[in-house]
Amino acid sequence: MAATRIIHVSDSHLSPTHTYFAMNWAAFRADMAANPPDLLIHGGDLSFNGPVLEADLAYAAAEVAGLGLDWRAIPGNHDIGEAPAFSRLDQPVTPARIAAWRRLVGPQWWSHDVGEWRLIGLDTSLMASDLPEEAEQAAFLRDALGTRGKRPVMVFIHMPPFDRDPADPKKTTSVIPFPARGDFLDTCADGGVKIIACGHLHIYRRVRHRGMEIVWAPPTAMVDVRRGLTQRRRFPRPGYVEWTLDGKRATHRLIEAERMFVIDMSGWTARSGGTVTTLPPWPAT
Repeated sequence: MAATRIIHVSDSHLSPTHTYFAMNWAAFRADMAANPPDLLIHGGDLSFNGPVLEADLAYAAAEVAGLGLDWRAIPGNHDIGEAPAFSRLDQPVTPARIAAWRRLVGPQWWSHDVGEWRLIGLDTSLMASDLPEEAEQAAFLRDALGTRGKRPVMVFIHMPPFDRDPADPKKTTSVIPFPARGDFLDTCADGGVKIIACGHLHIYRRVRHRGMEIVWAPPTAMVDVRRGLTQRRRFPRPGYVEWTLDGKRATHRLIEAERMFVIDMSGWTARSGGTVTTLPPWPAT
């Protein structure tokens, strides 16, 4: 059986009115046209401000679909909102936002068998949300792992499961909230998960935890250069991750596309006291 090539792209932040990152997306689109993968997984934050502007979410979904590839996507906080008790942007996930994602993009969680692997996509915005969908998703994950047979599993999520310490109980919007983290990691480690592919923090990184490889995809949108250098000792660049599944073996490589620009909006957000979602329209209208 031939190897399967999967592209994991994340944090594109697309919008018809806030086009700050359109050139990097155009570079990604050109890469996909030149060398189409067997499958594309978008790891969340397709849209610039989807919880508030459905037009952003619709536009982003159309852009991904327009690549002409077999694709799946999972929601990010900029698509569907955040767990209510962990909502930094005051955009809690709601039934209306869930309905918009399902109508415009697709399912919040899914399972897809490729070659000898089972791929699973989950919505981290539901974790620690106390919404009924949180329990539904957890039951789905247990069932998808329980029925995998001998297939190794790769799980795609938006928020990383943890930063440095999986037992760190601090309240955070950077990783899966602590109340949901332990059960998620236990379920994965006990259920045959070999790889967790995530994004959200706009930097490439890889760690190992309990026999699982955890790989952060970089964004195609903005980066925070100072934070990358001080916290990760890495100059953050936009790009994406290419996975190759060959039998039960999985390898990956980081691709920092030559025609993607390093875009850092942290100076503006620091001076304005806002967040990226409060950037004015660009081009200005």
